[in-house]
Amino acid sequence: MILMQEDLLTKFLELMSSHITDTDLELIKLGNSLGLDLVSFEELRASQQDTFIDNIRNKALEKMGKNQDNFLTKNNFFYSGSIDFMVSDEPEGKKFFLLETNGGSHRGLSIITKKQQSLLYNGYLEAIYQAINKNERRDNKVLILIGVPVNDSLIHEKVIMIEYFRKTLKSKGYKVKIFNKDNFDVNFRAEILFLIADYLQLSTSLSYFENWVKYRGENVSLLIGDGIARRINNEAFIKQVKKDILKIKTLIVNPIFRVTDDKSLTYLGSFLSKDILKKYNLRYLLFTKAFDEKDLIEKLKHLIKRYKKSFIIKPSGGSGGAGVIPVSKDEKPANFRKIVEESKKEFFDKFMKDRNPFPYTIQEKADFSLITWRGGTHTFDLRIYLAQNKGRVIPIGGLARIARGNFTLGLDKQEFVVNLSGYDGQIEVERGIGFSKSTCKLLNLSEEDFINMFSIGCVLFANIVKYHKKIINFSEWDKVIE
Repeated sequence: MILMQEDLLTKFLELMSSHITDTDLELIKLGNSLGLDLVSFEELRASQQDTFIDNIRNKALEKMGKNQDNFLTKNNFFYSGSIDFMVSDEPEGKKFFLLETNGGSHRGLSIITKKQQSLLYNGYLEAIYQAINKNERRDNKVLILIGVPVNDSLIHEKVIMIEYFRKTLKSKGYKVKIFNKDNFDVNFRAEILFLIADYLQLSTSLSYFENWVKYRGENVSLLIGDGIARRINNEAFIKQVKKDILKIKTLIVNPIFRVTDDKSLTYLGSFLSKDILKKYNLRYLLFTKAFDEKDLIEKLKHLIKRYKKSFIIKPSGGSGGAGVIPVSKDEKPANFRKIVEESKKEFFDKFMKDRNPFPYTIQEKADFSLITWRGGTHTFDLRIYLAQNKGRVIPIGGLARIARGNFTLGLDKQEFVVNLSGYDGQIEVERGIGFSKSTCKLLNLSEEDFINMFSIGCVLFANIVKYHKKIINFSEWDKVIE
């Protein structure tokens, strides 16, 4: 039985209003209670090997800790995120190139182990405790909003996350209550109020006044899911985000969402950190930014003519590979406009007209490392989850994601777009593989390769925080960053 969003949120609240046991949170049973089939999620989680990941994490922390490469200069800019890599085979060994970073709205957390979930959710708790400590409400209540995508097929992850928050906060002596938009009552006798709603519901109920994001006129202490912040259509809020986001009294997970939304800014962050990251084998690719359709087409012509390389165009703030299109070095320039139109159509089909695909990122198309999987040749990427831990960024775990299509020439996006939710709205969990020793063998990677990727993710987020102002104020996009 497939439930609509309103039904899912109703069932969510019914579940959260009851006493939830650890057995209730087992994926298959939890899915059944929400009308979701989570058998494949449980299988993917079972492929994770905690002992392997613990070893990689500890060695990465030791490697970074020598020079404090993963320490945050500000502890209120990053709480939780993830980073996606692909791998290339170089004469000197494996190199990793960055696909994108993801902010506090990242998903897929139900496929990591309970131990890893605890480490990751503790990053969110860092934000919750900060909100509690700076609370300025007269009634001493802390209002926390948690946003979910419309018709979210991964809503079970919010159950697991909020239940972790509830148990942890109650163990600290706090009274906690969870609401949806229909039963929200700010006067309820609790100290910490969680409100869960989809982005559409929140966008029609949020305002901004006196440096506070407000829900139905009530000061909001914390937004969990930077997807909420990017959807606040208030001129004063947008202006303050660009001017100085820390002047906003409502905490946001994460304030760096302008960088994680814009792939070119993420790449710029890695470029500014190149002296540190080179020891972790990050490979840099040519990239630049285009601000409108004419700019995009002209820059494609220039790049392909000058560098004799293929490139990939990527819309701003997209996900699931929507609008990501390869442009071959052999493509006729007369076809560039058609390619751009195809990209925009994909983007709007997924996000409708309320999202702008510009500015586009143009990135050099790299040679992907290939593996043999299920009798075919495939590309893959690796997603690494990260969280704040006492003023530093730590790696949590992750998964490998294998492309749906067999690799031939790399000109069909199904050959290299690996997102498990990138096609027809379906979650193709069977293309995901947990981190383990056997995964190393399948992907032809060593433990040192995983240590480097874990480290790159931590160092990059720490440096996006460090260089945040420089990154968002960068304006020399007439140049190609190389």
